[in-house]
Amino acid sequence: MTVKISHQGVLDAVKNMDSAQQEMKEALAWMEKNFGALRDTLSGQTRTSWEEFQAELGRIKLQLDEQYGVARTTLQRMHARQIDGDLDGGRGLNNLQGS
Repeated sequence: MTVKISHQGVLDAVKNMDSAQQEMKEALAWMEKNFGALRDTLSGQTRTSWEEFQAELGRIKLQLDEQYGVARTTLQRMHARQIDGDLDGGRGLNNLQGS
């Protein structure tokens, strides 16, 4: 199976991924900011549960950064391999035509 990825397609995909990642970061920051005020009104078990929720939110932020990084790197590597393959194929054709 072959997948042809255009250079502009890779650039667009990375740009879209970066935009989506930024939106997610902003949404999580908004949640932390606005829910922090609510947390201050809680006490006892409810507050403990809330703090666990905030810890989970922190883990989600880290996962988000890691997963976007892996996806971006994977896409760029696929494209680089395709370019290398195209260049190798072109050299092979030139060698055949030159013989």
